[in-house]
Amino acid sequence: MQGRRLCVLVAILLVELVGLGYFIKGFFPYKKSIPGFATRQDLPWDIKQAASGGSSVAKTPVVAARYDRLVIMLVDALRNDFVFGNNSAMTYTQEMLRSGNAIGFTAKALAPTVTMPRLKALMTGTVPNFLDAVLNIAESDTSSSLKYHDNLLWQLKNHSNKTINMFGDDTWLRLFPDVFTRTDGTSSFFVADTVEVDRNVTRHVRPELERGDWDVTIFHYLGLDHIGHLAGPNSPLMRPKQKEMDDIVRDALEIVSKQDMERMRRDPSAKPTLFVLLGDHAMNEIGNHGGNSQLETSTVFVFLGQGIRSPSLAKGSDVLSRLLTTEVPQINLVPTLALLFGVPIPKNNLGMPLPELLASYGDSERLRMLQVSAHQMFGVVRANDPDVREVTLAEAAGSVGAPVNCEGESTSDVLRCKYKRALAAHRRFAVSGRGSAGRVEREYYDFMVHANEHLSRAFSGYDLGAMFTGMAIIGAAAAALVVLCQASDRSGGIFSTKTWGLRVSIPTAALLVTYLISIWSSSLIEEEHQFWYFWTQTMLALRVLTSTTAGDALRTVLQMGLFRIIRAWNQTGQKWTGEPDIRLYLNSSHSGLMWILVVATVLAVNVAAHRLHMYVYPGPCRSAIVRRGGGRSSAHAAGAMAYRRDAEEYGRRVAEAEQTRVAVLYSGAGTAGLRVLMVTQRVFRAVVGYASFSALVYQMDRNHGWRELGVSEGLWSLVRLSVPSDQAQIARLVYLCTALALAAGVACTWYRARVGVLELSSWESHGFRASVAQAAALDLLVGMLPVLLLLSRPHNIPLFALFLAVFVLFWPQLQ
Repeated sequence: MQGRRLCVLVAILLVELVGLGYFIKGFFPYKKSIPGFATRQDLPWDIKQAASGGSSVAKTPVVAARYDRLVIMLVDALRNDFVFGNNSAMTYTQEMLRSGNAIGFTAKALAPTVTMPRLKALMTGTVPNFLDAVLNIAESDTSSSLKYHDNLLWQLKNHSNKTINMFGDDTWLRLFPDVFTRTDGTSSFFVADTVEVDRNVTRHVRPELERGDWDVTIFHYLGLDHIGHLAGPNSPLMRPKQKEMDDIVRDALEIVSKQDMERMRRDPSAKPTLFVLLGDHAMNEIGNHGGNSQLETSTVFVFLGQGIRSPSLAKGSDVLSRLLTTEVPQINLVPTLALLFGVPIPKNNLGMPLPELLASYGDSERLRMLQVSAHQMFGVVRANDPDVREVTLAEAAGSVGAPVNCEGESTSDVLRCKYKRALAAHRRFAVSGRGSAGRVEREYYDFMVHANEHLSRAFSGYDLGAMFTGMAIIGAAAAALVVLCQASDRSGGIFSTKTWGLRVSIPTAALLVTYLISIWSSSLIEEEHQFWYFWTQTMLALRVLTSTTAGDALRTVLQMGLFRIIRAWNQTGQKWTGEPDIRLYLNSSHSGLMWILVVATVLAVNVAAHRLHMYVYPGPCRSAIVRRGGGRSSAHAAGAMAYRRDAEEYGRRVAEAEQTRVAVLYSGAGTAGLRVLMVTQRVFRAVVGYASFSALVYQMDRNHGWRELGVSEGLWSLVRLSVPSDQAQIARLVYLCTALALAAGVACTWYRARVGVLELSSWESHGFRASVAQAAALDLLVGMLPVLLLLSRPHNIPLFALFLAVFVLFWPQLQ
């Protein structure tokens, strides 16, 4: 029977794996990419040359490069209102936009809005998926490298022989190995650092730009993103950081402008430098990112440099307000820069050239650039739908003069029709000059917009059929597993239909059903804590209604009140994070009360932890003596006498303990073992107590809590003598004491395992059996307490006391 049950269990697990495979297939849709790197041999025939009898294939660059050098300044989490908003501190950049010497856009990013997927999109023009968000966390991951994927940096390095340098976020180094000549990478995961992480980049700006041996330089700043994570977009640190970034834009632009003047004076064929200020993603109202909200996806493009001039309608006093709503896809950067620098567009790009950056070109050049961009995007359409045929020159020529109707066809056929219509309009303009260049542009953009929407939807959408199938399979496997677990406790076995009844309470079933419903709403996912707040109070309310005594009901009501205070302590989530809460009340005008609560909490939690530890690790026969009425003093005396008791007395104590069901079966443990056990217990409690005190001193010294409590400087100096003088040394001491406490806890657990399993009759009525594993878990929680006090913010430390009170109310024997 056991063998059959094991086979059924293995079959259930295999079915779950099949369901998981289906779900993953639907959640990470297959995106077919074109292998290899684009070359000039991939360029389409030049319609103008073909119309005049010239070569049918262009072997030269698309159009002569407009710029020689490129500076990319990427400010992580640069939201559009940080540059274009009324409260922005980037005054120099705003003035350049108002005067028409810069061109700006709100760049629309796609989810997931984290750094690695956004850098992929900015350099390849593709649509990354949520798998890239997972890889974004693994700093040592190399599977996400773009070494063998076509990208803008590869094109610049290999087709224009550019020297490329990078300073900042080391994600670039993982994505583009063997591309950069000089680098200085910084980790993006030390979010507490908002100063040095940017200074490490800024120290390279002037020295690197003033050197004459570079062509492309990338600066990736992380400080603004870190401020958002730490304190949100409204932090007092945000405007100074914006001003710092604005000063760097001004200084860098001045350096390259002077260099351009000198270079172009010496060499008339030299071309200027393009400066691009941009963000990879933005941040929401609490400073986080990763999702698809308007705030998280609204970042910026600002193009500056010689030759950059805004159209007349895109400058003036109200330009900034218009830029907040002038959105362009973020992936449009790739074809725009590729065309401006005269290199092939990466093969899998889905972006479109920004027309404002092509406005200074002549009609023929601009249309040729749009043809090349449309040709590349049509290649992606054909790669994802092999049934779509190429559009030949003869076919496009045959469409001249005849209206092309693209109605009533499949999506791929509609895209082919629109592409052919654009080529026909272009040829008609090139051959006879009929029509206008503007109309041809509209035809090209009509095709590219529709192709972008279709391909983006296909690449970033979900296969709902596969996802539902996977969920159904997993649900069926989970139900079978429940039946197996229920049947394992019955003598009839799993194959007896009489044992298939499920023991699930109505409240638990309601919780599971409502939770499954909630995961279909993105708002409820973002505010999932609200779901658990509601159900915690609901379960406590049901406990009140089902209580058998007035005391139990009163204790549960007190728990509900404490939990309501805990809920109001910090406003969390996305929607109500800025609302007033107890934390704000304590930090703003009642800091003295906050520190009183902090001190009281540290004392209360340590006393409770010590008392709880005494319950789980009673001294030899102490409980039995107390049961006989010896009192507290007798307990201490019994502890002292335990070292001198002989084997006969030890046996008598065990027999008495068995009769009263208070102490445990000390099977095979000698007096020496018990002595070591008691010593390690006391070491554990002492070390935890001193480490907690040191953590309290650290918090009060770092945040000047002793001044808020009115403690004199002389008295505080005496208190500080008990711990190291430096705050960093105090923190190290707390970590060391925690390690010692955990080591003592391990020793307690080992000796406790030799003694046996602890059963306390006072807890047994509440269903508690303190096994060795439970005692070890308790040691771990108590041992980690000092570190938790050290790392917590002062206003959150009183929450320890509130949670402790909720816990104690469940087991009044601890009171």
